[in-house]
Amino acid sequence: MPIAKPDVLEIECNWQTGFQYRPGFRGALGYLLEWNGCGGLNLAKDLTLFSPTVGDFGPKAQCIGLIERLAMNGASGPLDFTVYVGRVTAANVLNHFAKPLENLRLKLAWAIIDFDEAGDTWFEAAKLKSPASAEALMDTEKGRPKVFLDNQPATLAEDLDIRFHRFQFRVVPAPKKSTTLEFATNSLERRVTKWGSDK
Repeated sequence: MPIAKPDVLEIECNWQTGFQYRPGFRGALGYLLEWNGCGGLNLAKDLTLFSPTVGDFGPKAQCIGLIERLAMNGASGPLDFTVYVGRVTAANVLNHFAKPLENLRLKLAWAIIDFDEAGDTWFEAAKLKSPASAEALMDTEKGRPKVFLDNQPATLAEDLDIRFHRFQFRVVPAPKKSTTLEFATNSLERRVTKWGSDK
């Protein structure tokens, strides 16, 4: 499927499979690799997960959480993330955003991979080309950061008592900062766009 508008997209990932990856799975997997900022919230990469090998990525991924959804609305518009994180990370997020924050600047990094059935190969569906981390601001509404954390954790499966919390947030580009992003819907086609502005 061609990318009709490279600056507008929505990617859905199978977060449950990301926690329990086994060879033979075919689908999108997304990883939150870095979150540093917002007045000192530096989330640890406390998850070490098996993953497909795609370029320099895999066969193990150290990450903060697994992405369920990433949406982008324009080269200067917001990025919306839905990520599943562990109990400790969820507690850190909840405690940090319970108090007023003066600094909403942060650095983010992520990777999304997918499988191309026609080409019978894994490919990078969303990556940061340059720099390796995107400089962003937490988006706000009436002065409040657009952050939501589920109080009730989700389980991977009915027979597994392993719980993760859904963490949703929205960011916009930091002033006078840009990041070159690359997106793909198959192993042959690429779209490169700049998020933010250096001016």
